[in-house]
Amino acid sequence: MKGISKLGNRGVVFTFEDDIGVYLIQTDTYWFLCDTHLGPQSMEIIKQYIAEQANNKAVIVFNSHSDWDHIWGNCAFPGALIIGHETCRKRMQEIGEFELELESLRQQHCGNIKLMLPNVTFNDRLLFADEEIEFIYAPGHTVDSAICFDRKDAVLFVGDLVEQPIPYLDYHDLATYIETLEFIKSFPAKSKLSAHSGIVDNDLIERNIAYITTILQENPTNPEIYQATPNVHNFNINNRLFLRYENRVREKLKDNFNYALFRRNFKDLKEVTYTDLQAELEQYMRKIV
Repeated sequence: MKGISKLGNRGVVFTFEDDIGVYLIQTDTYWFLCDTHLGPQSMEIIKQYIAEQANNKAVIVFNSHSDWDHIWGNCAFPGALIIGHETCRKRMQEIGEFELELESLRQQHCGNIKLMLPNVTFNDRLLFADEEIEFIYAPGHTVDSAICFDRKDAVLFVGDLVEQPIPYLDYHDLATYIETLEFIKSFPAKSKLSAHSGIVDNDLIERNIAYITTILQENPTNPEIYQATPNVHNFNINNRLFLRYENRVREKLKDNFNYALFRRNFKDLKEVTYTDLQAELEQYMRKIV
């Protein structure tokens, strides 16, 4: 554990050695836990902290999106309410087992992981009025991204939607991502907390918007923006191409589309050149004609 810090009057941020943070909020009735890191072993320190508070409040888990590094610890809370956007449950059903079984991610497992999907989903917003906790759909980093607002402390947990210095792009609709970031920028929160970058400010949000805008305009050549994280930028360029082809394959195969079978045809998007990836995708498209 890298650090444990208070945020507001009732929130605690737990930051792990990989710089991923989860956010725990104690209300009068429940503990709300935003994201669950890499597995049940990661969550032992959270459970210990809760036990030390000597109360019997139930834990409610919120998944900001369905990526593996935010949901593998769900299984540490058997019987808990697990909240996510309706597309979070759908996406986890589709990609969850594939990511869990990936050999390249084996070293990231923290304990014996059992995939547990959200059992409470929402479409636009979900409000726990008495606890002053609100969950809001905010697509951008992924199609299923959502945010948590602690109204009492005015703290907004944004998951992976804002990152230093540039975000990962795993959603084809970048115009919607920009709209989401504008929404977050103008949101009436005293503190905005990123899962990977800690407390973030509007200057960083503006830089994230500028980066996404250049990608949307297909002008990804500004070294001032990309120089610090070329691996992330290269992944984003490759993934944007991959997502376009994925949508074409989905349209072609319809109900016969299987994400795991499709994804296994291609190398890690961080380890392949754009040209080679495009050639591989074109070859795959010819196979399914």
